[in-house]
Amino acid sequence: MQRFKRSIILTCVLPSLTLFLFACSSASPAFTSPQEAIENIQNLAGFPESTLSYIETTRMSNSPKGDLQVALYQDQEGRKYYVEPSTNTVVEIDARNLLDSPADAQPGPAYDQTELVRKANEFVRAAIPEFSSLQADLSYEMGNKGDNYFFDWRMPITQGSFMPPFIQVGITTHGDIFAFFNTVTLP
Repeated sequence: MQRFKRSIILTCVLPSLTLFLFACSSASPAFTSPQEAIENIQNLAGFPESTLSYIETTRMSNSPKGDLQVALYQDQEGRKYYVEPSTNTVVEIDARNLLDSPADAQPGPAYDQTELVRKANEFVRAAIPEFSSLQADLSYEMGNKGDNYFFDWRMPITQGSFMPPFIQVGITTHGDIFAFFNTVTLP
């Protein structure tokens, strides 16, 4: 009987447990530095390669409690990247200052709303690999201000929180990402 139990554990339970633990582990890529995390998100967003400068440690007011400490970096074009330092997770990209820059004077063709939705979803799924498993718990909303579209996924607000955890992508009608927030996967 003992041999039978051991056999079942080894052939049935152990593989299932291993698969379960793998599935429950953080699916986000583990980056060894803020710079590596930023370079990854720059690539996913289609931003050009650019030298990063560390600016300061500051707080993210859009975090659930409004006080998340983040490291702020800026690239040569002026995009700001906010990184949660214990996990090297990019929690915010702010490139609003580039929306009216001369470099954007000839942005190319405008995308229709369906294509912008596809682009936002594609970016979020690449930037947050566990998004598919989180999506059922998130409410979704899309809106726009002129030529700028915003795609929001929010969790319910919890007691003691200033804001609900959320994911947001801001994209111009020309398909350029100018904003990103991710407070859903914070530790």
